[in-house]
Amino acid sequence: MKKAYRASLLRFDAAGQPVFDEDGLLVVAPDSTGRQRVLDAGSHAAVAPRHPEAHTTHLPGRILAPGFVDMHIHFPQTDIIGSPSPGLLPWLENYTFPEESRFVDPAHSNEVADVFFDELLRNGVTTSLTFATSHVASVDAFFEGAQRRGLRMITGKVLQDRNSPDGVRDDTEQSLIDSEALIRKWHDVGRLGYAITPRFAPASTDAQMRGAGELAAKYADTWIQSHVAENRDEVSWVRELYPKARSYLDVYAGFGLMRERAVYAHCIYLDDTDRALLRDTKTRPP
Repeated sequence: MKKAYRASLLRFDAAGQPVFDEDGLLVVAPDSTGRQRVLDAGSHAAVAPRHPEAHTTHLPGRILAPGFVDMHIHFPQTDIIGSPSPGLLPWLENYTFPEESRFVDPAHSNEVADVFFDELLRNGVTTSLTFATSHVASVDAFFEGAQRRGLRMITGKVLQDRNSPDGVRDDTEQSLIDSEALIRKWHDVGRLGYAITPRFAPASTDAQMRGAGELAAKYADTWIQSHVAENRDEVSWVRELYPKARSYLDVYAGFGLMRERAVYAHCIYLDDTDRALLRDTKTRPP
């Protein structure tokens, strides 16, 4: 059965340009799976005559818009939002890593994923590029929850085989085996996508970073996500770990991890050469 919603409408045309209809109409109907799909959208005057049989709900004073997109978020950190810390590195040590170690448990992963998706939907977010944890269970829970809700979601197993405590530190070889298995299991299944996910350069050995780059080359339509230049202490640490790299960002370039569909969070302490590197490789900040 067709349903129509009459309200102000923010939409995008075929060229990707925004269009605002003060008096708009959105027409939907269920597909073969029972999920509602958009059939038509535009001004009420233009759309209504095409769907005379649709039952119309009037929403005066409301604006209907496409779902929001969040290009950098960590679903396992749902329960530690707002935890106080003097900086990034102690925050990871004192809050993030202990919390993420719990995601080895599939039941816990599923519970948090459900809360996470409920909160996203409550705030109008229907697509996100998301960090899971280093545990396969966290990735499966995330994708299963997104699939049940028909959401467009992207995530990947976090890679971190050094400078990480027990409970979140993974094994180099197994981490890459698991990542490839998860790509084959979930990437491009329905509305889902896989992101190759080194946590950040200090948390991965050269072997793991090299393996991530090889996966990125082999599966060129996957995403890549990581962090770069969020905090001055972090930047200094990377300089000590990679003295031959021109910059923090250049570390990722050296391992083949900068290309189209690569997204690097934060990008605060970059220079003009780094910004040119982002442009030339079609890599993006969120």
